[in-house]
Amino acid sequence: MLVDYRKLDTWVHRMNPKISMLFVLFCIVASIVWTNIIYLAILTLALYLIGVSCRFPWKQIAWFLQFALIASLLILIIQAFTSDDSLIKTEWIQKTTLFYVLPDHKGAVKLGGVLYGVACCLKIYMVVFAIAILGFTVPPSEFIQGLSKMPFASKQLTFIFSTAWRFIPIIQGQAINLMNAQKTRGMEMEKGSLGSKLKKMMRIITPLLSNSIEIGTDIALTMEARGFGATKKSKFVRPGKMSAGAIVVCCGIVVLIGVLIYTSTIGFGVM
Repeated sequence: MLVDYRKLDTWVHRMNPKISMLFVLFCIVASIVWTNIIYLAILTLALYLIGVSCRFPWKQIAWFLQFALIASLLILIIQAFTSDDSLIKTEWIQKTTLFYVLPDHKGAVKLGGVLYGVACCLKIYMVVFAIAILGFTVPPSEFIQGLSKMPFASKQLTFIFSTAWRFIPIIQGQAINLMNAQKTRGMEMEKGSLGSKLKKMMRIITPLLSNSIEIGTDIALTMEARGFGATKKSKFVRPGKMSAGAIVVCCGIVVLIGVLIYTSTIGFGVM
């Protein structure tokens, strides 16, 4: 996840995790079937307001949003010049040309291409917001418990997923600590030629790999000491029970997803 889980007392944190997961699924489906920028903008704004209400740390994903902004601009430019008319259902949007980049009516920038490019950008931000807020408000144990109950998920797959969930942030934290330690010793990571930068990075990568191997060994010993694989059925400290209201809401979201897919086939939410 882009942001680690934090236990806060907000209405989003108190919500049943299954409701949050299904709502994210709804957002993902909407990003696939919707192309109308009005619908996408409304849902993206709603996700932003949800993030504000649950005190989401937007600064932590600022680097990712900047990267997404660059990707969005590239998508917008490409779509403006290479728009596919089959993706646009509204006739007047298909035929409208904003301007020509080259003389003799060459290099046309079409309205449909620009609008579809904007829609693609909104899709990116919408999915990023939804997944980031989900990781911030839902405990990792709930994801693991939900994954373990799926028929195709073996115990080994669940363990790999849960270990990676916690292992990657630990490695990221160690990398930051190693870089800060080298900076305090006078190493300037940003300066120098490409070969010099690679040589400096080896001073980070070598101890990082050593620490990763050590952590992996400790995990393997812990698994063996606890008898991993001795039983086929996983056990959890907190049972994943749902209230009647949560079941109703989950069923309602599933119905909304079905309605969303059906209405998109008849033109609702499609540009």
